[in-house]
Amino acid sequence: MAKPVLVTGFEPFGNHSVNISGEIARELDGHEIRGHNIQSHVLSVDYEGSMLTSQLLDESSFAAIIHLGLAENAPFPRIEIRAKDILDFRIPDNSGRQVRETHISGKGDLFSTIKPVDWDIDTMIDSPVVSDDAGEYLCNETLYRTLMKIDDNTPCFFLHLPLQQSDAKGLVLQCIDRMLRPPCIDVGAGAIIHDGKFLAARRAPSEKHAGWWEFPGGKFEEGEGASECLVREIREELELDISTGEPIGEWIFDHGDVVVRLHVMECFVNGGTMKLHVHDRVQWCDGPDEVDWLGPDRDIAAAISARLQLHRQHP
Repeated sequence: MAKPVLVTGFEPFGNHSVNISGEIARELDGHEIRGHNIQSHVLSVDYEGSMLTSQLLDESSFAAIIHLGLAENAPFPRIEIRAKDILDFRIPDNSGRQVRETHISGKGDLFSTIKPVDWDIDTMIDSPVVSDDAGEYLCNETLYRTLMKIDDNTPCFFLHLPLQQSDAKGLVLQCIDRMLRPPCIDVGAGAIIHDGKFLAARRAPSEKHAGWWEFPGGKFEEGEGASECLVREIREELELDISTGEPIGEWIFDHGDVVVRLHVMECFVNGGTMKLHVHDRVQWCDGPDEVDWLGPDRDIAAAISARLQLHRQHP
């Protein structure tokens, strides 16, 4: 049986009559995502609440852990990637405890076990931001005590939710999905440009994703960057000698069984005669809607088309 995902939120505190983090945690209890069942707890805002997850880890293991909390003054949700080794409560917790300028362990700050660079955060609900300051109250204490207990790579972090948010539940589910999905594979994608057009190539019937159009390229080999990868891959796939120009951008796409981060660069043909090895057709395109693109390649084609249009207007 797949390990559960642990979601925690907090009860109300201070002058708040409700706490969105606890409400969302309750809503998600029993939900299934990527084959994992969500187990939720609403934590008390005190020392016992900060310790509950580390106590659960004595008896259970989880596929992922996400702590939710209220950030009353934040304009956007915050993905907290650092727990500070300090407590400095501006108000007492719900038990009356008010700790001031005190280390939690004395061993220094701890860092989340997630990789936000793999999360395509720009596409996520309600525009979350990555933060390295979880505060000095119960949120920070809970994350710190959890990270102290984790002795493997279980993905774990703290998500601060603002008072006003359009779809907090949807954002939390997105975060869990990203924690559970496979690590990103870095792939070079070449925008081969000639006479103001860019090259699209169709996957051959014998290839994965047959019939879909893409930008030629492939996975980075050890020690390669995008430029070295593209020079090698395009020689292997098309028998063309190319040089690379400016980076166009990065796109992350989840194919389900694999997640790719496409590093897209301008490419220019220096020599060679085109021969197709993993494709059965090529087409020189003016715009993004001339072929059926694979994954995010239509968005990439739109970005390249806009870039070429700008160059035509301002050569």
